[in-house]
Amino acid sequence: MRYLKTPFCCFLLAAMILGTTVCALAQDETSTEISGFYQGYRNFDYRTGYGEEVDIRKAEMNGGGFGIAQNLASWFALWTQFSFLGTTESPYLSVRIINNLQGLRYQTPQYGPFRFYGKGGIGFTNYSINLAGQSGGETKLSVGYGGGAQLWMADYLGLFVEGTHIVMGVPQISEYDDRDKWDSGLSLTTGIAVRF
Repeated sequence: MRYLKTPFCCFLLAAMILGTTVCALAQDETSTEISGFYQGYRNFDYRTGYGEEVDIRKAEMNGGGFGIAQNLASWFALWTQFSFLGTTESPYLSVRIINNLQGLRYQTPQYGPFRFYGKGGIGFTNYSINLAGQSGGETKLSVGYGGGAQLWMADYLGLFVEGTHIVMGVPQISEYDDRDKWDSGLSLTTGIAVRF
């Protein structure tokens, strides 16, 4: 019986997403948002197992990206975003990250120019790594949830700010047991959105 637990939970999650999407499609208020943003990722912590000279501890990474959201109703949207974060380094290791998330966004009705939302999603993180002159890359699972606020200055143009907690798998570059398998950090984002 316990072997059926995971498939059943996946089925329930898929049914919930499909049911919410079908309800949202019945609404009249659909629109598309395209956004560009600046993003800072805090507390990137990567213990490789090779020791402190190679490890990256509590680094901050900054970059930018773009996103698309399809508002299927005034209260619901599907979204995706790509973030391109800069390089962080230790004496022997440098890491560059591309993060993608997509998921669901639940939002309030627009109060004057303001709209507030909560969102969650799943995606991937691609790492470009240089370890002591050897280059490589790896792609890992990424999960995020958070919330934010939009300020619509006109029907088609707005600003937004959001905070997202992101959990990312990190590459295995050593066989040591004391290496990190996951990183958990806070992403702070601000940007501009166009709605049509």
